[in-house]
Amino acid sequence: MNITIVNLPEIAVIGKLGFCTKDNNVAPELWNEANSHFADVASLGMKEKNGFYVGFWGAMSDETMSYLPWTDDLSRGYYLAGIEVYKDTTVPNGWTKWIMPPRTYLKVLIEPDQYFDVFQNVIKNKIPEMKMKLSGAACDYTEPETGINYLFFPVNNI
Repeated sequence: MNITIVNLPEIAVIGKLGFCTKDNNVAPELWNEANSHFADVASLGMKEKNGFYVGFWGAMSDETMSYLPWTDDLSRGYYLAGIEVYKDTTVPNGWTKWIMPPRTYLKVLIEPDQYFDVFQNVIKNKIPEMKMKLSGAACDYTEPETGINYLFFPVNNI
């Protein structure tokens, strides 16, 4: 497993918001809704010099909206399926904007069929082995230019 430590500044994301629980993971529905209405926000997305969008985020936050880890064994919290934008971007009706705080993350490559196993391995093994602790809710990230998916785990040193 290839793990990279990255420091990211504040990240602004406009997307479709929902609440996930063990019994009701609404993330796929939120992505379907965001993708089917992408024209509403396509012009707002931050772009690289090469014209590709900077990123698509499955941003997550605890129930207090403090960007802390999800509760109930990391199965309960808010999920925002969206696109990275500039902080001052105006939010279209029906969309939500979050500005996630600057953080240190463990960035881990993820294959869709390995999501759960990799997530659990990083949480239960890799973070403790690195003498770190989870400091916020993990986030999904897709690199638009390549379609490669990553998990970003906010961490602090112990």
